[in-house]
Amino acid sequence: MNADAIVFQSPCQLSVQSLPVRAMVPGDIEVQVEYSGISTGTERLLWDGSMPPFPGMGYPLVPGYETVGRVVRTLGDVPLAIGERVFVPGSYSFEGVHNLFGGAGQRLVVPAARV
Repeated sequence: MNADAIVFQSPCQLSVQSLPVRAMVPGDIEVQVEYSGISTGTERLLWDGSMPPFPGMGYPLVPGYETVGRVVRTLGDVPLAIGERVFVPGSYSFEGVHNLFGGAGQRLVVPAARV
């Protein structure tokens, strides 16, 4: 599956790309994103290139660690129902980009225990 996501290509360069989403494993949920906030601290520093080095960060990067959406699919025994609204504090959903935050996408795959 692919999903559209915001990508910081490099400082001050943004694009919307269709990216491959990692395959679900037991215990995962798929979330249809309704909202992804933008941090005026961390993500602004990433946007303008002034973020100090931090493990797992770099370009290209999918921002977003303040994400809200609805569960659209589950795999295995998870305590969440289809249609339930959840908060996702970041995800490692997308292939081929840095995902330390990873919430600014159309659909996310995350462990149910993370929401």
